[in-house]
Amino acid sequence: MTTPALIANVPLARRQLLAKPGRTAAGVIGIAVAFLLVLALKAIFAGMEGRLTAYIDGSGADVIVAQQGVQTMHMTQSALPASAVAAVARVSGVASATGIVYKGAFVESVGDRSGIVAVVGGGPVPNLVAGRAPRMDEIVLDRALADKLGVSRGATVRLLGTPLRVSGEVTGTAAISGSLAFVARDTLQTTLHAPNVVSYVLVRRGAGVDATELARRIEKRLPRITASTRASFAASERRVVGDMSTDIVRGMILVGFVIGVAVAGLVSYSQTLTQLRDYAVLRALGLSARRAVAVVLGRVGAMIAAGFALALSLLWLLAELLPALSPTLVLSVRASDVLQAALVAGAVALGAALVPITRVVRVEPAGVFRRTA
Repeated sequence: MTTPALIANVPLARRQLLAKPGRTAAGVIGIAVAFLLVLALKAIFAGMEGRLTAYIDGSGADVIVAQQGVQTMHMTQSALPASAVAAVARVSGVASATGIVYKGAFVESVGDRSGIVAVVGGGPVPNLVAGRAPRMDEIVLDRALADKLGVSRGATVRLLGTPLRVSGEVTGTAAISGSLAFVARDTLQTTLHAPNVVSYVLVRRGAGVDATELARRIEKRLPRITASTRASFAASERRVVGDMSTDIVRGMILVGFVIGVAVAGLVSYSQTLTQLRDYAVLRALGLSARRAVAVVLGRVGAMIAAGFALALSLLWLLAELLPALSPTLVLSVRASDVLQAALVAGAVALGAALVPITRVVRVEPAGVFRRTA
């Protein structure tokens, strides 16, 4: 077997990675941390979006009717006459229509403890895990908020100055910005001194009726309202978070990208420098420039792949541990975000390999031996 053929059968990239295991491990960890920054940030905001639309997704409504021009609940005011509920119910294709009142407020308990809530008066109570739905002068809290306030079922809290008895607990609504609370519609209307006003109408469609078509019918039948399908309404809610976080997310992803390129590039370049004499020997023995490039790309690619796999493992661990430590901090890992991060990883691998590739291709065996003699 000739020398070039012998070299071709040797796993050079693997041997170079194992030659300096400590440095390789440090590089992989650094790359993993950079990717974890990107993945974790996107997962946190995905979790925030999920909590933001938890009520809409769990309401069972096919169409949400609001004041004209309103397509969200958060950071929005909507007011409709209570008579709009009956008017919507009469539209062809509507199986049921339920009016709800929606209001941002503080819930207070003894000891000056308080929490921010979005209060829903009337309608369904999704994810009820303890107790029962609220009756007049009662309230259902998210379990995380109840723990924060130090209250349980049967305790009394104050909402907008009105004392209410806790009748049950829900889960899955607590977020950094607050949580949901549920009361009877009459309770909230009385507290707000607005007995003839609702905020939204939750509509269920009849069998065989398309939600988009039903929304068009409702808008055509009733003036000065906006009817949205549940999917489009939830998408508008998610844009509330997106509009606030787009610049932050993009900035942090850019930081993660730069860190990943820098770490991978420095590790790869330093390893190449320490092994430059090895490359010179291999080139003298017949290693082609193309094969040398393949070795560098294989080594850097392996480090990037290992770092990305480690970042995914750490992200999974964080997704399991963080909710136990803080119920308001939920990570939601989406396949699209992982795919996007994988594309970033590929770009990082390419950028990290450019500098050492040029050094390896240009190495002169005789020159290296003269400098190291």
